[in-house]
Amino acid sequence: MARVKIENDQLVINMKGVRKFFAMKSEVSVPLTSVESVITGLDWKDLPKALDKVLGTNSNELYYGGTFRDGGFWNLDGDKVFFDLRRKEEAIVITLNDEDFKKLIIGCETPEETVKLIQQALK
Repeated sequence: MARVKIENDQLVINMKGVRKFFAMKSEVSVPLTSVESVITGLDWKDLPKALDKVLGTNSNELYYGGTFRDGGFWNLDGDKVFFDLRRKEEAIVITLNDEDFKKLIIGCETPEETVKLIQQALK
């Protein structure tokens, strides 16, 4: 699971434990001004069909970690999506503007509270 915090007008997401290795990142940080929306929940069927791993781990719906590209690895115009997710029930989806990643899809211990924290920071 990831730990989410707000620091100096930045949304900071820290991967914990072995997930740092599987996601190939220990931290993702973006300005709050880049956050377009944040929601809880994810259905695996809602994922793009041609979501291909660029750097990270894909264990067939058991764990997604790292950088993926919407539209396939060779689609250089496809949006990049960062994952650190094991259970869809723990998912929050953060949509971004003008950042390297279009979406951050992460698992949190308390997804509803995490979404509220981010939404309050955006006000």
